[in-house]
Amino acid sequence: MNMKVNIYYSGFKHRAGGAYFHVENIVKGLEELGYNVKIITLDSLPFLIRYLPHISLKIGNIFNFPFGFLYKQQLIKFFYKILYKNSADIEIFEDIYTYWKSNKQSIVVLHALWSDNLQAYTITEKQRVQLEEEEARIINNIDVNVVTVSEPYKEFLLSRLKSSLLKNKINVIELGVDINKFSIGYNKNKSMIFVGSLEERKNIKFLLKVFRKIKSIDNYSLTIIGDGPQKKDLINYVKKYNIEDIFFLGRLDYDDVIKELPKHQYYIHTSTKESFSYSLLEAKLSGLITVAYNGLEVPEEFIDIKIENFDVDEWVYAINNFRNQESIFQSNQFSYQIMTKKTLEGIYKC
Repeated sequence: MNMKVNIYYSGFKHRAGGAYFHVENIVKGLEELGYNVKIITLDSLPFLIRYLPHISLKIGNIFNFPFGFLYKQQLIKFFYKILYKNSADIEIFEDIYTYWKSNKQSIVVLHALWSDNLQAYTITEKQRVQLEEEEARIINNIDVNVVTVSEPYKEFLLSRLKSSLLKNKINVIELGVDINKFSIGYNKNKSMIFVGSLEERKNIKFLLKVFRKIKSIDNYSLTIIGDGPQKKDLINYVKKYNIEDIFFLGRLDYDDVIKELPKHQYYIHTSTKESFSYSLLEAKLSGLITVAYNGLEVPEEFIDIKIENFDVDEWVYAINNFRNQESIFQSNQFSYQIMTKKTLEGIYKC
């Protein structure tokens, strides 16, 4: 087989998050099946234009917030379309915003919407509704298979964008990883870990407040893996309250994260918004007890201790009173091979 696949990712490789990790895993699965895969990122663009989308975002949000995010995506689509359209047999779009109509077999993966990820901004309800209406219009204009990453996130989209707005059908293909890389840890030490970007949406300041209260009751440790705009503020908070046994390891290579996870007992995830969460999946694959907000749109089996709000005392009580029970988590369904197979089925059905 010598079929060419282009995968379009609208960010830089070095700023990669969950969507780019999906790219890496789908590439692995496709190449094992004999496909010739090319990843298109902002790094692929000529140097003189690769930063223009981010400039358009900033200028656009000054004059018409929050539509600067869409201006950025439209410019990326324009560049990708000019440079790469018709250069492959199959096209995989890693968001709804950069999709264009072509005569190629295609699929669109909806990891998240911009309207999901505005926690760090001040936005009015009117602005949010306007952005959601535009996102619904974009989805409705996609004429190939649109898939998202979990059933709960699909239900969230349908309820928030409302059937009166969203006409196009959305299917689900859950994300997958190389499950053979993981080993179950049996560490009974009172240790917690978090992995992710240190940004507003991940709610790390709340995590520190929870840990501070837990630490006053029992002798736990907390390891934080990741980097981001809030790191300095978080370190200052730890110093201010003199919280002991918190370890900031910074950004680690993926294999090093996998080695670190089994050393801990609890994975504590205080994010306010997720549509799938590789971090929770990886914690489950490593045998950790997972703690998270029950309002996340992630597969139900990813969370062992589900908490209904963001009250510090509620989190502390739930962790201290948890009694282990039989898990419904089935690791095999989250392999990259199954994800790749379902993606190809979704492409060829259109």
